[in-house]
Amino acid sequence: MKKIILSAAAAAISLVFSGCIATMPEGYDKVRAAKDKYETLDSARATMTDLTTGEKIMEFSFYINSNDEMILSYYGKDGDNEMYAYSDGAEYFYKENGAELWSVISSADENYIYNVYNRDYRYPYADGGIFFLDGGSVETAVVDENSDGSCIITYTYNADKLNESTKGILEDVSSFASLSTEFKIDNNGYITAFTETGTVTASDGTTREVDMKISIDMMNEVYEIPYPVDRVDKAGQN
Repeated sequence: MKKIILSAAAAAISLVFSGCIATMPEGYDKVRAAKDKYETLDSARATMTDLTTGEKIMEFSFYINSNDEMILSYYGKDGDNEMYAYSDGAEYFYKENGAELWSVISSADENYIYNVYNRDYRYPYADGGIFFLDGGSVETAVVDENSDGSCIITYTYNADKLNESTKGILEDVSSFASLSTEFKIDNNGYITAFTETGTVTASDGTTREVDMKISIDMMNEVYEIPYPVDRVDKAGQN
């Protein structure tokens, strides 16, 4: 069964509210600053875990080279389907569904410019949009600050407001019954962990649990990513 992951639509939610005047919850400015700061990183690793099963369902690593190109590696799992991607800054390679050969998007492909990333045009998991935030729909906020300057910010959302604000934006979700998120922010202002839990009605009418955690580490400490591409599907190249 396909997992419901709200972070994929977080950037769209942020855009909806960027022009609105509303009372934002406690800690909102700190979370916004941390989301923005994530986009300044030269390198990092993001790992997504299914909290119900304890299974790793995504791992993404990247670094920006001296030419401002983004070198990246991605692994994702959705049910029995495993997906892999790699970019050396010049070409984008990918494979899924048990394929033995890698497909490649090179400069001759019409979609090339959308699949090669850099410091300014960042891969989705190198973008602050992976951390879901809809300040206008938060019902309660709890901010726990530590003596070292780090903090934990927990938001519980009003489902009715969330349903109104996300109407037509979330492809996999038709409505929310509940949602809570937690941000762990270190004393340098970076998000080190983000958790979202709740219950939604999926677009197919089924009730699903939202239960995942994103952990961020190796911030500005990834200097090399192994080249995983062994065999390329030559027939698929343009």
